[in-house]
Amino acid sequence: MAGGVAGPLPEQAERLVDIARSNSGRLVRLINDILDLERIESGRVEMTPAAVPAADLARRAVEELRPVADDAGVTVRVAAAPALVWADPDRVLQTLTNLISNAVKFSDRDNAVDVEVGLVDGEVHFAVRDRGRGIPADKHDTVFGRFAQVDASDAREKGGTGLGLAICRSIVEQHGGRIWVDSTLGHGSVFTFALPVARVEITGTVCVGVGPEHVVDGL
Repeated sequence: MAGGVAGPLPEQAERLVDIARSNSGRLVRLINDILDLERIESGRVEMTPAAVPAADLARRAVEELRPVADDAGVTVRVAAAPALVWADPDRVLQTLTNLISNAVKFSDRDNAVDVEVGLVDGEVHFAVRDRGRGIPADKHDTVFGRFAQVDASDAREKGGTGLGLAICRSIVEQHGGRIWVDSTLGHGSVFTFALPVARVEITGTVCVGVGPEHVVDGL
């Protein structure tokens, strides 16, 4: 019926079918996000960390979202310093794509989103900067909670499930990292997460990642 197999539908019926299709898609995304978050928080998702070039992860995430950004009229730029991160690459990609997708979603056309990677105080920092409406100071902590929305209309207008940032936080914390936001209303937001630097050992002529680098204060 939705495809018009039984003949053309009246205009009002077509609208109702489109609404139902959209809502069912949103429900599937919501269920998948809930299941993913539950698995991560309960430790049932096995993280497979490795020494990975952080810049490669940032560029892969941007390329995955390039069509979405192009459709939205938003430019996504990458500035990445060389660094090896000790992390599960698939889960870091998931975190980056969630953050970049949000940044694009809340950006106006002809605006830019910047993805920055660098070494800061012995950690690898990934930052996603947008120039959107910003987040009130009293929501900087709560925005990472389940079903958190800066504005009550966001779920309806932007199509999110309200679980993306909660999933990001859970993934980062499972890696022993941390995530936070810096934002001023009217001046955009910067979401940053920090993960351990990979420690490598040289065996012959080969560098092998063997775990996270532990930094001792004062050294």
